[in-house]
Amino acid sequence: MDIELEIEGIDDLAPADAIRRRVRAVRQQFTRAGDWRMMIAPSETRGEWDFGVRAPSGWHLASFAESIDGLPDFIERRLRECLRLPIADTPAV
Repeated sequence: MDIELEIEGIDDLAPADAIRRRVRAVRQQFTRAGDWRMMIAPSETRGEWDFGVRAPSGWHLASFAESIDGLPDFIERRLRECLRLPIADTPAV
């Protein structure tokens, strides 16, 4: 399974590297077909983040409040939740 990961707005390398490591670890545990893309970026709402996963079943989006240090745990949890969703037979629009 290949996941394209886009991280924006995190200047501190430690949390960004931790997110990358967590995504790699999750990716190795799941076999899923199709193109997957993940993004994390500061939200337009102060103090919040936007998170999205584009899977064959479509986009799964969330906005949430979390400290930068808590992002790796949150991202891993949300990615695992998205991977457990059924994959649609029709492409997302």
